[in-house]
Amino acid sequence: MEAGRESLATMFNIKVLRQSLVHQPAYTLMRGAARFGAARSAVCAARRAMHGGRVRRYRDACQTRLSGSVFGDFDRTEFVKRLRADGVAFGLKLPQGMVSELTAFALANPCFADRDPKLGFYLENRMQAQVSLAKPILVAQYFNTLTSCAVVSRLRQDAVLQWIAGAYLESLPTFVGANLWWTFPVEALDEDRDRHAHLFHRDVDDFRFFKFFFYLTPVNPGEGAHVCVAGSHLRPPVFRRSDRWSIRRYSDREIASNYPAEQIIEICGPAGTGFAENTLCIHKGRTPSREPRLLLQLQYALFDYGVGHDRRRPDTLHLIG
Repeated sequence: MEAGRESLATMFNIKVLRQSLVHQPAYTLMRGAARFGAARSAVCAARRAMHGGRVRRYRDACQTRLSGSVFGDFDRTEFVKRLRADGVAFGLKLPQGMVSELTAFALANPCFADRDPKLGFYLENRMQAQVSLAKPILVAQYFNTLTSCAVVSRLRQDAVLQWIAGAYLESLPTFVGANLWWTFPVEALDEDRDRHAHLFHRDVDDFRFFKFFFYLTPVNPGEGAHVCVAGSHLRPPVFRRSDRWSIRRYSDREIASNYPAEQIIEICGPAGTGFAENTLCIHKGRTPSREPRLLLQLQYALFDYGVGHDRRRPDTLHLIG
C-alpha cells in the first residue's frame, strides 16, 4: 500500500514538473539547480564579478538618498551581517502613519481567497465569502499593490531597503515583487495549511534572494507569528538521503529534534515591526488563534522569473458571486 502511494506521488510530481517546464522553464530549471549549495555559490560569484563596480556605485547612490528613508538612523552594515550569518535580521520599524495607510488600503480594496483572482471579497464580507466557498478562508491576498498603493510604491524606492538589498545580494538587486495578505484565525483545512506554507519548509526562489516582512497588525505569541530557524540556510535538515536535494514540508517534531530551541524563533511584535529573512531558512507561518494578521512582503533577488509579483490584469479579478 505504501509503495503504491509513493508511486502515485512520483507520477504526480513528474506531471507537475512537465507542466512547469512548459509554462515556467527558467524558474523550474533554477529550482532544480539552486537547491545545491555549489550551484548557488557559482552563480553568485559570477554575478558578483559582473556587477562589482556597478553595485558599489548603486550603494553610493542609495547613500545619497538616506535622509529620505522612512527608517531613519539605522545600522545597515550590522543588519546585513546578521542576515548573512543567521538568515534573519531584525530592527526595522514602519512609521505608524504608513501602517495606518496600508491598513486603510486593505479595508477599502478587495482581497482574494487562496490568492485566486476569481475569489475576491471585501474584508467586511469575509463570513459571507466563507459561506459561498463552503470552507474557512485561511489566506487572502491583494493584487497590484505596487501600482495601486502609494505606501508600497514608496517602500519599493526606499534607500535603506535598496542599500541592504545591494549589500546582501552583492550584485545589482532585482525587485521581484510585493505581496500584501491577511491570515485569518480559522480551523484551516490541512490542504490549505500546506498550500499556504503553515508547515515548516524552505524556499528556493533564486540562487540568492531574501524578503522584507512588515507586520501591519500586532502579532503576539499564538497570533499568526512568522517562525524561522536561524542559521538553517547554512545547515538544512537531513533526515533521509533525499533531503540533500529535495524540497518538502517538515513536521514540528522533525525541526525540534534537529535544531536547538534557541534557534527556533517565533517573531512577534507590534504593528510596524519589520525584519528581513533569507527564506532558504526553514520557516513557517502560524495560524492566528483570535485576531487576523495583515502582512506586507517585499522580495529582492538576482533574477526575476515573474512568479513573485502580485500583478494581475484587472479584467481577471472578480468578486465571489
